[in-house]
Amino acid sequence: MRRPLLLATAAMIGLLGLPAAAVAAPATDTTQTTLDPELLSKTLDAITDAGAPSVIAEVRDGDDVWADASGERDKWTKTPTKSTDLVRVASITKSMVTTVVLQLVESGDLHLSDTVQDRVPGLVPYTEPITVENLLGHTSGIPDYFPEVFPSFWEGKPDDVKWKRWLPVSPEKLIDSVSDQPLHFTPGEMWSYSNTGYVVLGLMIEDITGNSLERELKTRVLQPAGMGKTQLPTWNPFIMGPHPRAQFATGYSEEPYYDTTEMNPSIFWSAGHAVAPVSDINNLYAALSDGTLLSRESLATMRTLSPQSGGTYGLGLQALPVGGCDDFPDGVAFGHTGGALGASSFSFHSPDGERQLTFTYLVDDQFDPNPQLAAAMGNFLNAALCDVDTTGGVTTFGGDNLGDMILDRWTARN
Repeated sequence: MRRPLLLATAAMIGLLGLPAAAVAAPATDTTQTTLDPELLSKTLDAITDAGAPSVIAEVRDGDDVWADASGERDKWTKTPTKSTDLVRVASITKSMVTTVVLQLVESGDLHLSDTVQDRVPGLVPYTEPITVENLLGHTSGIPDYFPEVFPSFWEGKPDDVKWKRWLPVSPEKLIDSVSDQPLHFTPGEMWSYSNTGYVVLGLMIEDITGNSLERELKTRVLQPAGMGKTQLPTWNPFIMGPHPRAQFATGYSEEPYYDTTEMNPSIFWSAGHAVAPVSDINNLYAALSDGTLLSRESLATMRTLSPQSGGTYGLGLQALPVGGCDDFPDGVAFGHTGGALGASSFSFHSPDGERQLTFTYLVDDQFDPNPQLAAAMGNFLNAALCDVDTTGGVTTFGGDNLGDMILDRWTARN
C-alpha cells in the first residue's frame, strides 16, 4: 500500500501528458553571473521539456545570483512563467516553524525535552511521553493525518484531491483525525514523517506566545530574513499575486490532471501553508546560516541528523548527500522539500550558506510517475549545486546522482 508523504518531499517521477514545448522567461529574468547560465538554463528547460508545465528556480553562489523560469503560467493565456512568481512551498514551512521553536528554546520559554502532555495537556491522546524534539525530528510516532484527509490515497487513487482539498479544517480536527490510531512506535525509537506533529507544534507556539502562529512566523522569521513577499494563508484558497497553475497527475486517461492551484490552506497549516517566491526561500536558509535567525548552537542542533532517520533528517531540516563538490566539503547539503498537491519544491544549501538552490516545478506526479522528469531534475540539481553537466549520458559524479538519491528516498518512504 502506498503511504503518501505529500509534505515530506515532492514525488520525483510522473508520466505526464502535457505538451513538451517550453516557453522561457524573458531574458531580463536571468542575471549573468560567475555561475554557468547556459548550463542552468538548458537543464531548467529540460524539466518542462520532460512534461512539467512550468518550473521556477533561483541559484546563488555568494553574491552572484541566477534566477529564471521555464514554461507557461497556464495553458489558456500562454503567459510565460516568471522567476518572481509565487508558489505553494508546502513542507519548507517546517523549517520556519522549527526556527520559531528553537528561538523559544533560546529564550528559555521552551525546552526540547518538554513533553506535549505537559505543555498542551489533552491535545494528543497518548500517554507515552512525546518531546518537542520528537515532534521536530519526526521521531514521535504520531500518525500522519494526510491519509485521513484524503482516504482514497489508501486505495492508491487520487480521487479525493479533486474536491476534498477545498474543505476547511481546524488544527484540532487534523489531530483528532488520527486520535483513534496508536502510535507507530515508542517515541524516539524510530522515524516516520508526521505532518500531525508539526500541527501540534503550531498549537504549542500559539499557547506559549499568546499570538497566532502566523504573527510569530512573520515577526520572528519572515521580517528578519527579508522574506517580504511570503504569504501565510489560513483559509483563503487563492494565491494573492502572479503565479503559475498547479497540476496533479491522476493516471486516468479520461482526466489526466486535476488543476490544484486553489485549495484551502488549512489542510496544511503549520505543516506547510506558506506561499512564496523562490528568492524568499533562499533568503530563509541564508538567514539561518549567517546567524540572523538562530545562534550557532541552535543551528548546529537543527542540523544534527538523527540515527533514526538514517542520517537524512535533523530538526526541520533534510540532508542531501552531495559528493565531489567544492561548495560542500562535508558532502552534505541542508534544506527541505515540499509537495503541495501540484507544486513540488526543492531547497538545498551549502552549510556556509554561500551556494543555494531553490526551485519549484508545477506538477505532482506521484500517481503517474515519469522517469524523464526525474532524470531532468537530477541533471538540474547537478548543474545548480555542483556546476556539473550530466545531460550527455553521464549521470553520476562523485559516485552518486542527486536525482537518483532523492528518488530512492521518496520510494523508500511510500
